[in-house]
Amino acid sequence: MQHYYLIRDGNDGPWSTVALGFGSPPQIIRVLISTTCPQPWAVDPLGCTPTDPPNCISNRGNRFNKNASSTWQEKGLYELDQELNLGYTGNGNFGLDNLTLGYPGSGAITLEHQIVATVAAKDFYLATWGIAPRPTNLTSDPNAVTFAANESYQSVLSTLRQENNIPSLSYGYTAGAQYRLTQVTASLTLGGYDASRFHVSNVTHQFADDNSRDLVVGIQSISILNSADTLLPTPILSFVDATVSHIWLPLQACQAFETAYGIEHDDESDLYLVNETTHQALVARNATLVFTIGTDLTSTEVANITLPYTSFDLQVTTAYPSVKNATRYFPLRRAANATQYTLGRTFLQEAYVYLIARRSNFSTNQCRFVEEPSDVRAILAPNATNVTDTPTSSSKQSAGGLSPGVIAGIVIGSTLFLLLLSTAFFFLWRKKRRVQLSGGSEHKQSDHNPSAESPGLQDPDTLECELHAEAMDPPELHGISIGPLEMDSGVAVAEMNVMDVEEER
Repeated sequence: MQHYYLIRDGNDGPWSTVALGFGSPPQIIRVLISTTCPQPWAVDPLGCTPTDPPNCISNRGNRFNKNASSTWQEKGLYELDQELNLGYTGNGNFGLDNLTLGYPGSGAITLEHQIVATVAAKDFYLATWGIAPRPTNLTSDPNAVTFAANESYQSVLSTLRQENNIPSLSYGYTAGAQYRLTQVTASLTLGGYDASRFHVSNVTHQFADDNSRDLVVGIQSISILNSADTLLPTPILSFVDATVSHIWLPLQACQAFETAYGIEHDDESDLYLVNETTHQALVARNATLVFTIGTDLTSTEVANITLPYTSFDLQVTTAYPSVKNATRYFPLRRAANATQYTLGRTFLQEAYVYLIARRSNFSTNQCRFVEEPSDVRAILAPNATNVTDTPTSSSKQSAGGLSPGVIAGIVIGSTLFLLLLSTAFFFLWRKKRRVQLSGGSEHKQSDHNPSAESPGLQDPDTLECELHAEAMDPPELHGISIGPLEMDSGVAVAEMNVMDVEEER
């Protein structure tokens, strides 16, 4: 049985979230997916203050009160390095606790002693579930006595793999599109992909050498469909990152968008705010953007990802910094330098990314929006047999029984949110100091054949995410105890439509 989960969250768009239960008893938090972070983050009670609107807690997807959890084990406060290149700042209170993957009573799995964090900073307005499987290595000042030094904690997804709940360290993901069909929800398949959600492209990208920006693609051009307008003066390399909402491009490209779309930059909010007159003109025009994506700046094999104007027709609330009135906006940002070139969640409304972790590669594909059952397929671990890990535009696999190590998945809306594992990211988080928590048209796509496994790929469970702290006592955080949210719709459990897989050894 499938239940629709149509709650949309965010201060800069109606984003599709999923439910995680933090602590014991589980406190239900609505979270976004992060493709770069290795831990789940919940909003801390300090994230909503008396000066915030009375609905702040609900708007931020609920908050996690660690003091109300009987299984919380304190590890310390650390400065977050996530998205520093984009100017995001914040601090996290890290600890070990139980984590429930869905609503209690729905058959959801509960994992014990997982590394999690609470975050108050409004730069990270909603909680996130980081799906990078690298461990987190917590380190502190050698003289610290209240914080354990050099302790390594594996990610949620690595735990799932270790406990034989998932077949491999790969995943498929798209952010969902509320303007499509009957509000299409996000789709995350860990350990596989949903073949019903995308047109297969002929482009395979190898992970970039910079481990902090692994999912890099070459944007060779940005154009308006059926128009001579070219909006990207020169090709660029861009990071694909589900953690953030916006598309960050060079200033010259942004200025080309301003001319083509008639939008104006608001210096105070650093956003392109759209008034009603401009909005009506853009809706009437309904221009479709085409992002031509290659493995580098000049490759001949490319994928064309089209985005209709509706994917850019978003609203920003007064909870967003320096926004005085809720208004429409165009989710384009001016990048200060090449490290900021980013394709965020706006792009992933119309793009489906799947990764084959052991081959160190990934593919970017045009989403399909059709009302048909999910077609979930496993990406196998090394030496496994029976199921190909290569999507094709015409291949179909018959359904079969599930091996003991592959469990039921969590259904979000009309898509399967499966407990399968993701990719071999390595992003060294050097936490140099512990600080106070507060302050904070269609294009034809051809068949695709991923390359052979990259030799010498390091196992993701041996990769480390280091967090450092100074020797100082942590402040105590206080808040009220909260329970599960009551919702009109929820998350249900369903079986996966995949064949037997052989467990990774």
